[in-house]
Amino acid sequence: MKTRNFFYSASRRTAVVGCTLLAASWNLAWSQADPATTADSPSEPKVPSCSNLTDYLNCSSEGRQEDVVFVFDTTGSMGDEITEMQSAVIEFSETIGSSGIDYRLGLTEYKDFPTDPCGDPEDMPYKVYKANESETLTADKVEMQGWIKSLKPSGGNDTPESILAALAHTVKDQTWRPKANRMAVVITDAPAHKDGNECNQESNTLEGPNGVIAQLRKQGVVTHIIGPDDNALRSIATKTGGKFFEIRKTQSITDILGKIAELINCSYLIRSGFSFTTGENKLNMEIRLIGAQNKTIPHIDGQSSLTVFACGGAKGTKDDCAEFELTPETTEGETVYKHTAEVSAFVDATKLTDISTLVKVCDFSKTTTKRPMHIGKCEADNTPKPDAPELKVDVTGNDVRVSWNTVTYANKFTLFYAPYSNPIGEATTKHIKSMDMAVQTGLNVTLPTGTHYYVAVQASDCSGSSGFSNLGVVEVK
Repeated sequence: MKTRNFFYSASRRTAVVGCTLLAASWNLAWSQADPATTADSPSEPKVPSCSNLTDYLNCSSEGRQEDVVFVFDTTGSMGDEITEMQSAVIEFSETIGSSGIDYRLGLTEYKDFPTDPCGDPEDMPYKVYKANESETLTADKVEMQGWIKSLKPSGGNDTPESILAALAHTVKDQTWRPKANRMAVVITDAPAHKDGNECNQESNTLEGPNGVIAQLRKQGVVTHIIGPDDNALRSIATKTGGKFFEIRKTQSITDILGKIAELINCSYLIRSGFSFTTGENKLNMEIRLIGAQNKTIPHIDGQSSLTVFACGGAKGTKDDCAEFELTPETTEGETVYKHTAEVSAFVDATKLTDISTLVKVCDFSKTTTKRPMHIGKCEADNTPKPDAPELKVDVTGNDVRVSWNTVTYANKFTLFYAPYSNPIGEATTKHIKSMDMAVQTGLNVTLPTGTHYYVAVQASDCSGSSGFSNLGVVEVK
């Protein structure tokens, strides 16, 4: 490895200023840190419960993005809901906006396919509203209200409607932001056409590896349903981390949206680690839920569950997918969810498996976007080399987190660090050290004031190594 070239080229990409600050204790602090270790847990209530869960959640709006799309049935019986929604969407927007969250709103309208016996001739199976030529989501609550006011209740013909097509195009056509939490809110008084029905004219299905539920999970769209008491609609909500509310019962749409807005105001991160044991065909999974002050959220018996979904054309499993329930392990106040699964059905030297995670903690649920992962045997010159990771550095006081994204085909990460110098010179290039991070995608350490270092990471597999990540600077002032 040509480390001089790495730091020279990185210095051309990264604008850094200041004088050289070397921390002699860096090596000791870094080498003693466990990659999976977080800072000491704060004092916690003796019995964590849903009633005190917000004590652990991150309720800060800093850096948080929320994309919310309303999927609205506008057939002839939905006139009252359309009228109520005109004011409800303003209250909803003001509730999440008042917390400082960077939000966007979207609308997908649907009726049914315009052929008998499905819908009326003037119906449409879906319509995705646009804020401009390139974006479907808007930050303007008044614009969103205008879209709602334009809705006209009409058509529908038979009772079931084209909700599956509407959700599929919500996933595909809405311009979700890459770093935003994603949510869909379905408002309907009718069920979906059943799988295989002639009115599913785009061959949409509820279940299966390419079904609507799988599409929502892969794209990380938590889906709440306000609808009739229907098993398929309940399944959409339950299996994507959403909640089901029966329409026209004790709660108004305004009240329901108020409850959903409360769920948006606090959240947590899903920090995952996956590794594949060659020869044993074992997929090892470890997941932490990170809340306020970078602390893990405690497990709540009967209220916390984590499910990992693996889909990749595997043979011998139902619908070519598998589900794995993770078990909590709590040590010294920190909860880690773990599971080791036999995954022979997914082993292939060139095939990727889509991994997604569904987390439920009381009423607060999240689902991750799909992560293509290679969990088969690595064959040199057959299995592709991984791409370079993207590195991020966060410094809060003396606490430092260096993290990077998981990249396809990577089965090992190496972290490089060296003293800071500007311009980069021998004080840096002659003191480069490295750490084998295995499959970890982050490191938390507490460092002394005055620490000033460069960091970078590289991914590798049996076919070779990626290029280096972007160059990060750790400075503890």
